[in-house]
Amino acid sequence: MSQSAPTTAAELTDALAAALEQDPWINPHRCPIRSRVEGDRLILDGEVEHVAAWRRAEALAGQLAGDRWAVENHLRRHPVETMGDRELRDGVVTAFTGESSFANVTLHAHTGNRTETLQEGDPEAGRIMVAIEGSTIILAGEVGSLSHRRLAEAMCWWIGGCEAVDNRLTVVPAEEDSDDELNDAVRLVLEKDPMVHADPIAVGTAAGVIHLDGTVASKEEKRFAALDCFAVPGVWDVNDRLNVAG
Repeated sequence: MSQSAPTTAAELTDALAAALEQDPWINPHRCPIRSRVEGDRLILDGEVEHVAAWRRAEALAGQLAGDRWAVENHLRRHPVETMGDRELRDGVVTAFTGESSFANVTLHAHTGNRTETLQEGDPEAGRIMVAIEGSTIILAGEVGSLSHRRLAEAMCWWIGGCEAVDNRLTVVPAEEDSDDELNDAVRLVLEKDPMVHADPIAVGTAAGVIHLDGTVASKEEKRFAALDCFAVPGVWDVNDRLNVAG
């Protein structure tokens, strides 16, 4: 821990407020982020504009908290559209059943006290349980690779009514993570997003930071590409060097 690292709860929350103010992905004036310390926990609350702000706030909090405080992220993404829990659950199920990467996965959905099997798959391919609690999508079960785990979470963030994702999926058999694995997952997510043309985009990864180079057709596509990267768990920052054609 460096000499400038916070040593008290007040120093921690003050340092975090300053870091949030300076981060280019976060607008704390439009969407204030609240932080408080309870014992050995640093708790984040509030609503953010997009998944990039959600990830960056958590990353900044973790860097400042170090080993002294555990970070609890209770932030909510402002929903793109209003959806009830049942509608949100159906949106997740539709996304997974329509995705070839999960064609052989057994898919369950939990609502209230009832669990439904919505897709019978190959036991070797894994199983995913989907549940919704207050517009938070909860994913549980097992999948066959880290890329599948990451793609599953990114697809949830693409659903307009999703405010947060609690990804409890485990990888069986376990895999060792690496920059190459994260890079492959980001590339996969970009290729799956119909709003992004992934071919002209070069992706580089270093310690959870994604570097994007190349040319895209519009500012909107540039924004979608960056947000896609942040939707992938394990990504904590994006260096967006994409050019816009014309």
